Amino acid sequence: MKKPMIEETVSTREVLRGSSFSFMSDNVMLPNGRTVQRNYVRYPHAVVIIPFIDEKRLILIEQFRYSVGEVIWELPAGKIDDPSEPREAAAYRELLEETGYSAGKMEYLFSYYPAVGYSSEVIHAFRATQLEKAEQQPDDDEIIEPAIVDYSEAMEWVYSGKIKDSKTILLLLYLQRWYRP
Repeated sequence: MKKPMIEETVSTREVLRGSSFSFMSDNVMLPNGRTVQRNYVRYPHAVVIIPFIDEKRLILIEQFRYSVGEVIWELPAGKIDDPSEPREAAAYRELLEETGYSAGKMEYLFSYYPAVGYSSEVIHAFRATQLEKAEQQPDDDEIIEPAIVDYSEAMEWVYSGKIKDSKTILLLLYLQRWYRP
């Protein structure tokens, strides 16, 4: 018989509230009756989009990421700030904001936890096709440069280490199983 693994929350305390996340400290009871502390980042759900211009080309964005102190190549992505916003609507919104393209079709691929050891974040992955040029609408605190890149070149950037962003690497590798330009 399998032992229970669920931990029961005894108390929750918000230690710090930032503009995008909260740092939480919870006391939990383990299945064996011991009480321990669990610290984590409470973060909203997010979306990541792999936008295809055509069968061979996609859009990547380049932006400075303060937390790592580098300019990073990545796929367009963003938070779902309002929990009532459908994830597909967030994908359409973030694609337009960050790339200046609107999608005629948005296909849900999968959802995953990017950092289960310390964050509650869930990222929902989409593939966007039938793109039409519109106007880029970045947030006030974003300086983003979109670029059209051949899929094969993007894969070379993954394997050479030029792309270091995990959500971008994961989605490009995920699609490699089915995508053959």
